[in-house]
Amino acid sequence: MDTKQGIIYSSPVEGLEVLSCSSGREFKSHLHEGYVLWLNSESGEKYSLKGSSDILQPGSISIIEPETIHSNSPCCAERRHLRSFYFSEEMVRSLNLKFLGSETASSPFRNNILENKQIWTSLSRLHNKLLGPAEKLEAEESILSVLSGLYKNTDDRNYVPGSEDKRVAMVVDYLHSNIDRSLGLAELADLAGCTEFHLIRIFRKHKGISPHSFLIQLRLEKARSMLAAYSNIAEAAVCCGFSDQSHLTRLFKDRFGLTPRQYQKTF
Repeated sequence: MDTKQGIIYSSPVEGLEVLSCSSGREFKSHLHEGYVLWLNSESGEKYSLKGSSDILQPGSISIIEPETIHSNSPCCAERRHLRSFYFSEEMVRSLNLKFLGSETASSPFRNNILENKQIWTSLSRLHNKLLGPAEKLEAEESILSVLSGLYKNTDDRNYVPGSEDKRVAMVVDYLHSNIDRSLGLAELADLAGCTEFHLIRIFRKHKGISPHSFLIQLRLEKARSMLAAYSNIAEAAVCCGFSDQSHLTRLFKDRFGLTPRQYQKTF
Protein backbone atom coordinates (compact mmCIF):
# COMPACT_ATOMS: atom_id res chain seq x y z
CA MET A 1 0.00 0.00 0.00
CA ASP A 2 1.27 3.50 -0.84
CA THR A 3 -0.33 6.80 0.17
CA LYS A 4 1.84 9.13 -1.92
CA GLN A 5 -0.05 11.89 -3.74
CA GLY A 6 -3.39 10.69 -2.33
CA ILE A 7 -3.26 7.46 -4.35
CA ILE A 8 -3.45 4.01 -2.77
CA TYR A 9 -3.26 0.68 -4.64
CA SER A 10 -3.87 -2.67 -3.00
CA SER A 11 -4.22 -6.25 -4.28
CA PRO A 12 -6.13 -8.22 -1.61
CA VAL A 13 -6.73 -11.38 -3.66
CA GLU A 14 -5.53 -12.75 -6.99
CA GLY A 15 -7.40 -11.21 -9.91
CA LEU A 16 -8.53 -8.09 -8.05
CA GLU A 17 -6.83 -4.76 -7.41
CA VAL A 18 -8.38 -1.77 -5.65
CA LEU A 19 -7.54 1.91 -5.98
CA SER A 20 -8.34 4.79 -3.66
CA CYS A 21 -7.70 8.26 -5.08
CA SER A 22 -8.28 11.39 -2.99
CA SER A 23 -6.12 13.68 -5.11
CA GLY A 24 -7.36 15.96 -7.86
CA ARG A 25 -5.44 14.02 -10.49
CA GLU A 26 -6.97 13.75 -13.96
CA PHE A 27 -6.92 10.29 -15.52
CA LYS A 28 -6.52 10.99 -19.23
CA SER A 29 -7.76 8.65 -21.97
CA HIS A 30 -6.72 5.13 -21.04
CA LEU A 31 -7.84 1.50 -20.91
CA HIS A 32 -7.62 -1.49 -18.59
CA GLU A 33 -6.92 -5.14 -19.34
CA GLY A 34 -9.83 -6.23 -17.17
CA TYR A 35 -13.11 -4.83 -15.88
CA VAL A 36 -13.41 -1.65 -13.84
CA LEU A 37 -16.08 -0.99 -11.24
CA TRP A 38 -15.85 2.46 -9.68
CA LEU A 39 -17.73 4.86 -7.45
CA ASN A 40 -16.95 8.19 -5.84
CA SER A 41 -17.94 9.25 -2.37
CA GLU A 42 -17.66 13.00 -2.06
CA SER A 43 -18.29 14.85 -5.33
CA GLY A 44 -19.23 14.24 -8.94
CA GLU A 45 -16.72 12.71 -11.35
CA LYS A 46 -16.58 13.95 -14.94
CA TYR A 47 -15.95 11.11 -17.35
CA SER A 48 -15.83 10.37 -21.06
CA LEU A 49 -16.61 6.92 -22.43
CA LYS A 50 -16.62 5.93 -26.10
CA GLY A 51 -17.12 9.49 -27.27
CA SER A 52 -19.85 10.53 -24.84
CA SER A 53 -19.37 12.55 -21.66
CA ASP A 54 -21.31 12.75 -18.40
CA ILE A 55 -20.92 13.11 -14.63
CA LEU A 56 -20.94 10.16 -12.27
CA GLN A 57 -22.81 11.41 -9.22
CA PRO A 58 -22.04 10.29 -5.65
CA GLY A 59 -24.07 7.16 -4.98
CA SER A 60 -23.80 5.90 -8.58
CA ILE A 61 -21.78 2.90 -9.77
CA SER A 62 -19.97 2.75 -13.10
CA ILE A 63 -18.76 -0.46 -14.76
CA ILE A 64 -16.39 -0.44 -17.74
CA GLU A 65 -15.47 -3.40 -19.94
CA PRO A 66 -11.88 -4.39 -20.85
CA GLU A 67 -9.98 -2.22 -23.33
CA THR A 68 -12.70 0.46 -23.40
CA ILE A 69 -11.10 3.88 -23.73
CA HIS A 70 -12.25 6.31 -21.05
CA SER A 71 -11.07 9.31 -19.05
CA ASN A 72 -12.16 10.92 -15.79
CA SER A 73 -11.48 13.88 -13.53
CA PRO A 74 -13.09 15.31 -10.37
CA CYS A 75 -15.73 18.01 -10.38
CA CYS A 76 -14.29 19.24 -7.08
CA ALA A 77 -10.66 18.22 -6.46
CA GLU A 78 -10.78 19.20 -2.77
CA ARG A 79 -13.64 16.79 -1.99
CA ARG A 80 -12.75 13.94 -4.31
CA HIS A 81 -12.65 10.30 -3.23
CA LEU A 82 -12.60 7.90 -6.14
CA ARG A 83 -12.92 4.19 -5.30
CA SER A 84 -12.10 1.65 -8.00
CA PHE A 85 -12.11 -2.14 -8.27
CA TYR A 86 -10.10 -3.73 -11.11
CA PHE A 87 -11.27 -7.28 -11.90
CA SER A 88 -9.30 -9.54 -14.23
CA GLU A 89 -11.23 -11.25 -17.02
CA GLU A 90 -10.41 -14.60 -15.39
CA MET A 91 -11.98 -13.49 -12.12
CA VAL A 92 -15.14 -12.25 -13.83
CA ARG A 93 -15.50 -15.56 -15.68
CA SER A 94 -15.12 -17.34 -12.34
CA LEU A 95 -17.78 -15.08 -10.77
CA ASN A 96 -20.13 -15.72 -13.70
CA LEU A 97 -19.71 -19.46 -13.19
CA LYS A 98 -20.36 -19.18 -9.45
CA PHE A 99 -23.42 -16.94 -9.69
CA LEU A 100 -24.86 -17.75 -13.14
CA GLY A 101 -23.64 -21.27 -13.85
CA SER A 102 -21.73 -20.26 -16.99
CA GLU A 103 -18.49 -18.36 -17.56
CA THR A 104 -19.93 -16.68 -20.67
CA ALA A 105 -23.36 -15.75 -19.29
CA SER A 106 -24.48 -12.12 -19.54
CA SER A 107 -23.38 -10.59 -16.25
CA PRO A 108 -23.35 -7.19 -14.50
CA PHE A 109 -19.80 -6.62 -15.76
CA ARG A 110 -20.43 -4.51 -18.85
CA ASN A 111 -20.41 -0.81 -19.78
CA ASN A 112 -23.16 0.46 -17.52
CA ILE A 113 -24.22 2.94 -14.83
CA LEU A 114 -26.08 1.49 -11.83
CA GLU A 115 -28.23 3.42 -9.37
CA ASN A 116 -28.65 1.28 -6.26
CA LYS A 117 -27.95 2.81 -2.85
CA GLN A 118 -27.77 -0.54 -1.05
CA ILE A 119 -25.21 -2.00 -3.46
CA TRP A 120 -23.25 1.27 -3.49
CA THR A 121 -23.01 1.22 0.31
CA SER A 122 -21.95 -2.44 0.32
CA LEU A 123 -19.28 -1.78 -2.31
CA SER A 124 -18.01 1.24 -0.39
CA ARG A 125 -17.65 -0.82 2.80
CA LEU A 126 -15.98 -3.62 0.86
CA HIS A 127 -13.52 -1.15 -0.66
CA ASN A 128 -12.55 0.12 2.80
CA LYS A 129 -12.06 -3.43 4.04
CA LEU A 130 -9.90 -4.48 1.08
CA LEU A 131 -7.59 -1.51 1.61
CA GLY A 132 -6.97 -2.71 5.16
CA PRO A 133 -5.16 -5.75 6.57
CA ALA A 134 -7.96 -8.27 6.02
CA GLU A 135 -6.99 -11.95 5.91
CA LYS A 136 -7.38 -13.77 2.59
CA LEU A 137 -10.36 -15.85 3.79
CA GLU A 138 -12.15 -12.78 5.14
CA ALA A 139 -11.50 -10.84 1.93
CA GLU A 140 -12.76 -13.66 -0.31
CA GLU A 141 -15.93 -14.12 1.75
CA SER A 142 -16.65 -10.38 1.72
CA ILE A 143 -16.12 -10.11 -2.04
CA LEU A 144 -18.53 -12.93 -2.83
CA SER A 145 -21.11 -11.66 -0.36
CA VAL A 146 -21.16 -8.13 -1.81
CA LEU A 147 -21.00 -9.20 -5.46
CA SER A 148 -23.87 -11.63 -4.99
CA GLY A 149 -26.05 -8.55 -4.45
CA LEU A 150 -24.70 -6.99 -7.64
CA TYR A 151 -25.58 -10.10 -9.65
CA LYS A 152 -29.06 -10.40 -8.12
CA ASN A 153 -29.98 -6.79 -8.86
CA THR A 154 -28.91 -6.52 -12.49
CA ASP A 155 -31.57 -6.10 -15.15
CA ASP A 156 -30.57 -7.64 -18.52
CA ARG A 157 -33.71 -6.72 -20.45
CA ASN A 158 -32.31 -3.56 -22.05
CA TYR A 159 -28.80 -4.81 -22.65
CA VAL A 160 -27.66 -4.93 -26.26
CA PRO A 161 -24.00 -6.00 -26.77
CA GLY A 162 -21.93 -3.52 -28.74
CA SER A 163 -20.54 -4.27 -32.17
CA GLU A 164 -17.10 -3.54 -33.51
CA ASP A 165 -15.68 -3.39 -37.02
CA LYS A 166 -13.96 -6.73 -37.72
CA ARG A 167 -11.00 -4.87 -39.19
CA VAL A 168 -10.50 -3.00 -35.92
CA ALA A 169 -10.77 -6.23 -33.93
CA MET A 170 -8.17 -7.81 -36.22
CA VAL A 171 -5.77 -4.92 -35.68
CA VAL A 172 -6.29 -5.02 -31.90
CA ASP A 173 -5.44 -8.74 -31.85
CA TYR A 174 -2.33 -7.99 -33.90
CA LEU A 175 -1.26 -5.26 -31.47
CA HIS A 176 -1.63 -7.71 -28.59
CA SER A 177 0.54 -10.28 -30.37
CA ASN A 178 3.22 -7.77 -31.35
CA ILE A 179 3.22 -5.52 -28.29
CA ASP A 180 7.04 -5.44 -28.06
CA ARG A 181 7.63 -4.62 -31.74
CA SER A 182 8.00 -1.31 -33.53
CA LEU A 183 4.98 -1.37 -35.85
CA GLY A 184 4.20 0.76 -38.88
CA LEU A 185 0.86 2.15 -39.94
CA ALA A 186 1.19 0.63 -43.43
CA GLU A 187 1.65 -2.81 -41.84
CA LEU A 188 -1.57 -2.44 -39.87
CA ALA A 189 -3.48 -1.01 -42.85
CA ASP A 190 -2.40 -3.96 -45.03
CA LEU A 191 -3.65 -6.31 -42.33
CA ALA A 192 -7.01 -4.54 -42.22
CA GLY A 193 -7.24 -4.32 -46.01
CA CYS A 194 -7.75 -0.56 -46.15
CA THR A 195 -5.76 2.65 -46.56
CA GLU A 196 -3.74 4.06 -43.68
CA PHE A 197 -6.02 7.10 -43.43
CA HIS A 198 -9.14 4.90 -43.37
CA LEU A 199 -7.65 2.69 -40.68
CA ILE A 200 -7.03 5.68 -38.42
CA ARG A 201 -10.59 6.88 -39.01
CA ILE A 202 -12.34 3.57 -38.27
CA PHE A 203 -10.04 2.84 -35.34
CA ARG A 204 -10.84 6.19 -33.73
CA LYS A 205 -14.53 5.62 -34.38
CA HIS A 206 -14.57 2.30 -32.51
CA LYS A 207 -11.84 2.83 -29.91
CA GLY A 208 -11.79 6.59 -29.41
CA ILE A 209 -8.03 6.95 -29.94
CA SER A 210 -5.43 6.21 -32.62
CA PRO A 211 -3.80 2.77 -33.08
CA HIS A 212 -0.52 4.06 -31.61
CA SER A 213 -2.19 5.52 -28.52
CA PHE A 214 -4.08 2.26 -28.05
CA LEU A 215 -0.82 0.30 -28.31
CA ILE A 216 0.77 2.49 -25.63
CA GLN A 217 -2.15 1.74 -23.30
CA LEU A 218 -1.77 -2.01 -23.94
CA ARG A 219 1.94 -1.74 -23.16
CA LEU A 220 1.28 0.11 -19.91
CA GLU A 221 -1.26 -2.48 -18.79
CA LYS A 222 1.17 -5.32 -19.56
CA ALA A 223 3.95 -3.47 -17.72
CA ARG A 224 1.70 -3.03 -14.70
CA SER A 225 0.98 -6.78 -14.65
CA MET A 226 4.68 -7.58 -14.84
CA LEU A 227 5.58 -5.07 -12.13
CA ALA A 228 2.87 -6.45 -9.85
CA ALA A 229 4.64 -9.81 -10.19
CA TYR A 230 7.88 -8.06 -9.15
CA SER A 231 9.52 -8.15 -12.56
CA ASN A 232 12.62 -6.02 -13.03
CA ILE A 233 11.64 -2.55 -14.28
CA ALA A 234 14.19 -2.53 -17.09
CA GLU A 235 13.09 -6.00 -18.18
CA ALA A 236 9.44 -4.93 -18.17
CA ALA A 237 10.32 -1.93 -20.34
CA VAL A 238 11.96 -4.14 -22.97
CA CYS A 239 9.27 -6.84 -22.92
CA CYS A 240 6.51 -4.25 -23.32
CA GLY A 241 8.08 -2.37 -26.23
CA PHE A 242 9.31 0.78 -24.48
CA SER A 243 12.58 2.28 -25.68
CA ASP A 244 14.14 2.13 -22.21
CA GLN A 245 13.37 2.19 -18.48
CA SER A 246 13.06 5.98 -18.33
CA HIS A 247 10.52 5.91 -21.16
CA LEU A 248 8.39 3.41 -19.23
CA THR A 249 8.80 5.36 -15.98
CA ARG A 250 7.65 8.63 -17.53
CA LEU A 251 4.54 7.17 -19.19
CA PHE A 252 3.75 4.92 -16.20
CA LYS A 253 3.72 7.82 -13.74
CA ASP A 254 1.60 9.90 -16.11
CA ARG A 255 -0.91 7.05 -16.38
CA PHE A 256 -1.05 5.62 -12.85
CA GLY A 257 0.15 8.50 -10.67
CA LEU A 258 3.09 6.50 -9.29
CA THR A 259 6.49 5.52 -10.65
CA PRO A 260 7.03 1.79 -11.36
CA ARG A 261 9.12 1.49 -8.20
CA GLN A 262 6.48 3.21 -6.07
CA TYR A 263 3.82 0.99 -7.60
CA GLN A 264 5.76 -2.18 -6.72
CA LYS A 265 5.96 -1.05 -3.10
CA THR A 266 2.16 -1.17 -2.88
CA PHE A 267 2.23 -4.98 -2.86
